Amino acid sequence: NSSLPDVADGGPIFIEKLKNWTEKNEKRIILSQIVSMYLEMLANTDRTKGHVRRISEELFTLKNSLPDGLKKLKDLMDLAKLPMSDLKIQRKAVNELFSVLQTLVETPTSVKKKRSQLQRRCKC
Repeated sequence: NSSLPDVADGGPIFIEKLKNWTEKNEKRIILSQIVSMYLEMLANTDRTKGHVRRISEELFTLKNSLPDGLKKLKDLMDLAKLPMSDLKIQRKAVNELFSVLQTLVETPTSVKKKRSQLQRRCKC
């Protein structure tokens, strides 16, 4: 029961996490995980109750519109596990450095500028 006094113990579980994710696309990643957790929780409840069924259906629809957060989480975990002291890994990393930096520098505004420059050049 969400009205019991122990609900307040330890503070919020999701709201604080959301504050750390500021960009829209970042928020969509964490929201994907949160929605999945709600769906998991609701899977173990009585779905014959109309309000529970409606909430589950709505959450399922929302989940389908969000990116796969688990895949992104796995990517982050894989990166964290890379043995950066390994010489082969270091060589590969150096080989990819320029591409990574280009991706980092390529902001949405620079992409828009490039697109508008191409459109101006095109005599179609």
